Amino acid sequence: MTLVEVVVSIFLIVLVMGSSYVMVVKASELSRSARRHYIAISLAKNRLERARNFLYNDLKLMAEDNLTVNDNGVSDPAGRFRRTTTVNTNYAANLTEVIVTVKIRNPNTGLFTPDNETIRTLFTEYLVNP
Repeated sequence: MTLVEVVVSIFLIVLVMGSSYVMVVKASELSRSARRHYIAISLAKNRLERARNFLYNDLKLMAEDNLTVNDNGVSDPAGRFRRTTTVNTNYAANLTEVIVTVKIRNPNTGLFTPDNETIRTLFTEYLVNP
């Protein structure tokens, strides 16, 4: 092997390893982002599950605006998520719409970005014939 072949081989190995490193870093960032979105969806689903335990006339008590919460949904000013629960009692006759939006804090800037997850559902009061 000549010196030129050795230099070319080393260059190719460095090129492949550098590309692999970039790919691993991007995959890691994507994985962390997916985890944050998964937690945001879980927080929204848990909020709707909690609403199911309320009496129909008390659903309006679930409303909250931009409450900063941690990964468990507990109020925490340093939390990574901001949850808003909107209760629309005028959706239709005997129907109440509950919308839960969870915004995700950007870990690099610490600011809440437009990146969010939203889940909505309808509740009704069952009427029993006498």
